[in-house]
Amino acid sequence: MGRNSFNFTQSRLSDLRAVAPGKRDYYYDAKLEGLVLRKSDTGAMSFWAYKWRDGKNIRINLGRYEPDAMQIPGFDDDPLQVLGNNPGLSIEHARQLAAAVIIQITAGKDPLAAKRGTQGITLGDLFKEYLHGYAIEHCKTWKVIEECFYRYLDDWKTRPVSSIKRSEVQQLVNKLGKENGRATANRTVELLRAVINKGKQWEMVTCDNPATGISKFKLKHRERFVYAEELPRLIEAIEAEKNQEIKDYVLISLYTGARKMNVLKMRWADVDLENAVWTIPDTKNNTSQTILLTGPELEILQKRFDNRKKFEYVFPGTGTKIPHLADPKKGWHRILKRARIENLHLHDLRRTLGSYMAMTGASLSVIGNALNHKDVSTTRKVYAHSAHEAERTAREVAHKKMFEKPDKTQNKVVDIEQGRKNVEF
Repeated sequence: MGRNSFNFTQSRLSDLRAVAPGKRDYYYDAKLEGLVLRKSDTGAMSFWAYKWRDGKNIRINLGRYEPDAMQIPGFDDDPLQVLGNNPGLSIEHARQLAAAVIIQITAGKDPLAAKRGTQGITLGDLFKEYLHGYAIEHCKTWKVIEECFYRYLDDWKTRPVSSIKRSEVQQLVNKLGKENGRATANRTVELLRAVINKGKQWEMVTCDNPATGISKFKLKHRERFVYAEELPRLIEAIEAEKNQEIKDYVLISLYTGARKMNVLKMRWADVDLENAVWTIPDTKNNTSQTILLTGPELEILQKRFDNRKKFEYVFPGTGTKIPHLADPKKGWHRILKRARIENLHLHDLRRTLGSYMAMTGASLSVIGNALNHKDVSTTRKVYAHSAHEAERTAREVAHKKMFEKPDKTQNKVVDIEQGRKNVEF
């Protein structure tokens, strides 16, 4: 089957290598064809069943790998009763469930059909299929997607997709726009539409998509960055931050202009302090990025390296679920309050670096490379931001020149004739 095929045992699965950030590794059971184990970069492992039918590779999520998992009574007689609940599965339980699923698929049946009832699959069950069958593998922001669904669509998770009306979706969008912001409202309806469209593609949904034809909010492109008069206050507020993790995180973000998640997931294995290079193996643009570190950045990183307690991440997490710093939002708000600055996001630090690079004469290509922009139009917007700031500075200089009071000693009028009388030849 390939180099990742072997007989699943607890010892073999516990010895699997760590997964590179943003990637997924797949392993195939040599004992039961059609059983696959997927390991994510967080260390989580799940079982899947797969079967080719009519030229299509059908994959169904079975559940989480839990070596000592117990099952409900009657599991041996009918393993399919736990399907769709993301249960904990031992290796033998996974083989039993996978075998039952494969039999159903081979017979041309849908293993999840019995759970959907006469009205079809529920939105919650469809989202689980979307998350585990598509988003985790293809979307870097799958955790944000999961949070968005359970925060704003959780009330609909037990409803059959066929029962959701377009008018209800429009009402939800309008409500979210007022209570949670226009961007959140648009993002939620886009997620709902994507989930249902994927369900139609997989033939799990036969009704029309109620999230199509919805009126969304028009959004203005965010142009915020740290203005010249705010920067000294911000730097002073950062230096006054007592939490060293937050302080260093914000400074590294400001100095490098790297994206939020890239800084949060910064690993020592990707930092070469001797040659002053930070290599980001996988960015939002699906490309790697090399950042040449400057003196202040190296000083911060060297101190953190010398005082590290955990080796993998530069900003290690304190919990067990996320191995790196999770969300510096509270610390960031403390800094903003101390600096008396409003409406400034962490991502605006990235735009700030680009704007100041433009104001100091950096070219379009240099800024684009520094910020790892895939589209040059994004870099041009940075030029537009800095142009406004440079324009204001130039006007201030002009105003000072226009309205300054003349120096009477330098502008005194001299009587030329009088001057001649006092000159001897």
